[in-house]
Amino acid sequence: MGIVYIKKIIFILLIIALIIPGCTRSVRHPKKLLEKTIFDIEHKGFHRGLWVRAVSIASPDSIPRILQIAQNLGITDIYVQVVVAGYAYYNSNLLPRSQYLSKISGSNYDPLDSLIHAAHNRSIRVHAWVNALLVWSLKEPPDSSNHILYTHPEWFIKDVCTRSMADYSYKEWIDSGLEGLYLDPANQQVKEHLKNICTEIVNKYPVTGIHFDFIRYPGTLWGFPENDTSAIFAGIEGNTIRWLNLLRYPQLSFKSRWRVWHYWKLNKQKEKAIFQILEYVRNSMHKNATGKKYLLTAAVFPNPSMARYRFSQNWMKWGKILDYPVVMSYTRDIGFFSELLNFTLKHEPDAVFGIGFLWPGMEVEAYWEVKTVKQNKGAGICFFDFTSIDTLVDFEKLRGKVITISDSIMSDTTKFTKVNSVFIDLPDPNFVEKNKHFLTQGEYLEFVEFLLSLSLNSDQDLGRLSLNHDELINKVQQDVSVFKYLDSEVFPLTDELIEPPQRDVDYEFIPWGNEDSVIVRQRADKIKELTQHMIVYPEALNILARAAFKTEKGKREKHTTKTGIYIFEVKKICEGGKPIAKNNVKPELLRIYQSWTIKQKLQTLLDEDAEK
Repeated sequence: MGIVYIKKIIFILLIIALIIPGCTRSVRHPKKLLEKTIFDIEHKGFHRGLWVRAVSIASPDSIPRILQIAQNLGITDIYVQVVVAGYAYYNSNLLPRSQYLSKISGSNYDPLDSLIHAAHNRSIRVHAWVNALLVWSLKEPPDSSNHILYTHPEWFIKDVCTRSMADYSYKEWIDSGLEGLYLDPANQQVKEHLKNICTEIVNKYPVTGIHFDFIRYPGTLWGFPENDTSAIFAGIEGNTIRWLNLLRYPQLSFKSRWRVWHYWKLNKQKEKAIFQILEYVRNSMHKNATGKKYLLTAAVFPNPSMARYRFSQNWMKWGKILDYPVVMSYTRDIGFFSELLNFTLKHEPDAVFGIGFLWPGMEVEAYWEVKTVKQNKGAGICFFDFTSIDTLVDFEKLRGKVITISDSIMSDTTKFTKVNSVFIDLPDPNFVEKNKHFLTQGEYLEFVEFLLSLSLNSDQDLGRLSLNHDELINKVQQDVSVFKYLDSEVFPLTDELIEPPQRDVDYEFIPWGNEDSVIVRQRADKIKELTQHMIVYPEALNILARAAFKTEKGKREKHTTKTGIYIFEVKKICEGGKPIAKNNVKPELLRIYQSWTIKQKLQTLLDEDAEK
């Protein structure tokens, strides 16, 4: 090796050593890049996991390759997907055999049994990966008449308008930003169903444990109780608070903050439902026929604004029932990975960190992420997933033997801008003072802690908001005093509701299909006649409605969705406002009527306050 070449390597290493620490805050990065590879360093008890999707074990021929890759990576634990889309990739008495598995390998092959035997011969532990609540995500319906979609449609979760996901079309769930159809976590029969699946697996196979995926709600607008307050979110405004973090709350309007307050109260029940599933399954697993103790783990979102707020997945409180979470810390940004690592280790020191090969050329980032977890005494890592590694990864790069500098490695995530518009829309101080008697200290402080929990670094975010902890408490206290007064005036709803506005819309829908997007857009531009018609209301989950209520009458517009393009025109506008008896409202429109009634009552109260 020439002297010039050696000098180049040293220069590159010095650059990396200078750049990386600056974007990691308190997380320490390894100092010597090439001292040893991530596979050569011996860390006693360090967990090296590998997720293996079900499609990868559908053929017996794939098992040797999986084990070969596992050995090359120094894998200690394989998480193999054996329950997916409501089907089993093992010999089950409870679930139908996977339709894909049957086509590939017939009826005699048992993928879980084959992988366990091969893995145990190499001293690799095997966890049964179970997709808990997501049970269908393909465009075509299940082919087995024994699929849960047909046998128990009543188990599926309902949206904010009380419509069951069992009645959703593929287009509807895709346009709603969902992966597919979910069961209802609060349904006791669903809990029993999951318990039975897990106990069947541990009783029949020598697995190390059960690993849950999709142990969460599908999103903010699903799984509410059917009461008056949950109707708040049925209207278009419900769609505006489908995500939240600590930084966003002070920037919202007062009415939006009121909605967040109600979401927090309802979401506590959703978090409880997920916790109870885990608790129920864990207790049943420890009463198995073998008498053996099995591990219970789960794939979770590390970012709390996603985990807690969007998906009701409060894994920070699962320590007593979960052996450890496997956090899906998938990112190419080393600085952001460091933030996720800091936050996670603070709440769960035993957590395992998922590293996702979701992008080509991910080897250098993955190398550094593994080293960072080790350097900071993390319990381990888990690679997602076998197929990506087998098809995309350059093992020499992953081992740190080929040095490259990528933009993501050199990115700096420490520079944050200040947030200027904070609590601009505040209730009148006299109005606050008048309603202080509604306050319960424990309740508003709990709400403050919830908002703080939606941040990876609450002290840093409060600094960006130019607020200290006491100032945040004071602002939230003012909010809550008025929130509770408004609640006392708005709820419960009477039997007389207010008619919501509506739009008569003519439209055409052009799906993306398999065509080039440019061609589809050109087809949309050429549409002359709109042959389809719909009456839409201000509804949170209706994409065409949300677009129509932003559009002038008689003006042709286009609206792009995940599944295609709407070309539409609002032909008629009805402003609504008439009183109507609850019994005279169509059942499928009841939540929209309730939502609009709440909105009008709320606005009237706020207008009266402003006039005083």
